[in-house]
Amino acid sequence: MYVLLRQSSEDFLSTPFRLVIVAIATSGAVVGAKLLFLLEDPTLTLQHLHDPVFLLGGKTIVGALIGGLIAVELIKRNIGIHRSTGDLFAIPLALGIAIGRIGCFLTGLSDNTYGTVTLLPWGLDFGDGVRRHPTQLYEMIFLLMLVLLLYWVTQQVKLGARFQSGDAFKVFMISYMGFRLFCDFIKPYPRVLLGMGTIQWACFMVLLYYASDIRRWMSPVSMPDTESPCK
Repeated sequence: MYVLLRQSSEDFLSTPFRLVIVAIATSGAVVGAKLLFLLEDPTLTLQHLHDPVFLLGGKTIVGALIGGLIAVELIKRNIGIHRSTGDLFAIPLALGIAIGRIGCFLTGLSDNTYGTVTLLPWGLDFGDGVRRHPTQLYEMIFLLMLVLLLYWVTQQVKLGARFQSGDAFKVFMISYMGFRLFCDFIKPYPRVLLGMGTIQWACFMVLLYYASDIRRWMSPVSMPDTESPCK
């Protein structure tokens, strides 16, 4: 999907520079995914500091996205790139995470991505006789709907409407972090502060990071003065 989108767009980055961005993003994602996982349950991490199996296992998508974002922004600043480079990744990321959640759903309890106990009719038994929120399916449905929104945003960018270059990736990040912030309330994750888990606080910080863009999108669009003479 990324290759198809790049072929159909005018990428201002040459292929070597684009590959550097991809490599840096991947490296940052690996580090971020691991670090946020270790911070998800600080008590459990401290208890397993000398357990290589625990330390090598586990990762979080939220951490990967944040780590990739930080890494790319740092390298862009270092090599003097001031334009956004993330739009081409927005739709592929949304699709990739949705596909990955199929594995999370099929793995069941051991994947630790299921929801809390529920009496709702669509609650699912993951093998222990308890009906829980199928949060993996919630996320898949949300991401597939998000793909449609992202496609619309990319078209608006091309038309020069409300959205500008870089907004597709920002919409992806804001939408996914907002979803995880609220969806994780129905996941049995440890609450570290004010009733929220580490992943939720990470999502909240990302939303603060993009607050100016949210305000920009919510501000009314100035209409052209139709009574003014053409110049």
